[in-house]
Parts: sequence; C-alpha cells; structure tokens
Amino acid sequence: MINHIGQTTPRRRQVAVLFADICGFTRLVESAEPEAVYRIMRPLLDDLVGCVHAYGGEVQQVLGDGFMAVFGLRRSLGDEGERATAAACAMLRAGRPGRPDVHVGVECGEVLVSPSWQSASFGVWGRAVTVAARLCDLAGPSTVYVGPQAARRGGERILKTWADGFTTIVHARLKGMAQELVVHGATWPSMQQV
Repeated sequence: MINHIGQTTPRRRQVAVLFADICGFTRLVESAEPEAVYRIMRPLLDDLVGCVHAYGGEVQQVLGDGFMAVFGLRRSLGDEGERATAAACAMLRAGRPGRPDVHVGVECGEVLVSPSWQSASFGVWGRAVTVAARLCDLAGPSTVYVGPQAARRGGERILKTWADGFTTIVHARLKGMAQELVVHGATWPSMQQV
C-alpha cells in the first residue's frame, strides 16, 4: 500500500504532533439538530485546519470534534515545534464570538510513519502522539499546552510571543504516564465570554 507521501514501508521521523479539540461538543450535539451542529462545526474546523496548513502541517485524521495534525512529516526543517505551537496559537486567536472554544496539545518526538489502512493517508505512532493527545485533554477552553520536547524546540518562545509574555508552567501527571511532565501553556480569553 502506498500512502499520499509516497511511502510503502514504515519509517521513523522527528515531528511535532498537534491535537485540537472543540469544547462543549457533546453538549452541542445533545441540544441541536445535526444540521445545526454541521453549520457550526464545519466553518470552525475549516478555520482550524487552515491554521495547520498555514504553518506547514498536515491533518492526519479528523475525529468529529477535533483532529490530529503532524508537522515535519515529509521533511524535517528543525522548526516543527515552533510551527506547531504557532498553529495552535493561531487557532486560539481565530476564535469568534458565539463559536465553541478550542483546546490544543502539542509535543515533538520521534514517531513511526506508516501506510494507513483507514481513510487517513498515513499513520503516526509514538510517544509524541500520546503526549500531544493527553495535553489536549488536559487543556481547558482557549488553552494550549506544549510538551517538554516541543517547548525546547521553539514552542516556549512562540507561546511567549503569542501570549504577550504571559505563559504558565504546569507539572502534570498525564493519564497512563509514569513520569510527571513539565509543560508550558497559554490561555486566551474565551470566545464564549466575548
């Protein structure tokens, strides 16, 4: 099987992984007709995916109310952590009044990229994927958390720039992980309150 990046066998890559999730999606689905959910979610997801593409990332899969994106999949430039964090910050700044808030997790690391057996174009396996997903789960509305590897690879600097210097450092024990991680974060004003 050949995937869209032209690979037939699994290979290791240094990448940044970004997970984005929509806050309050279940509540929205429970309270609105499917067409209304689509009218709200489609433009929001289009904007979020646009932020990923603007910084050179590729969306690996969309999961209804969120997605996973990878930076540095085809070619490592050494700035994957910076670009993924900048995309995350752009997502939070792209919020509009009346739209659901977004929370995002970013981490860098070595992953195995494989052909996909699903509708996705490629599979990505590794610790960076799990950490980014757990950081996304940990993040509250309008918040991005950047893992230790992503912070060292430019994410901390990007967060400080985008958040006007106001960032947080959290010592987090993520689900299923034995060691506590030091993660960097930033929160923007909630679009629900605007």
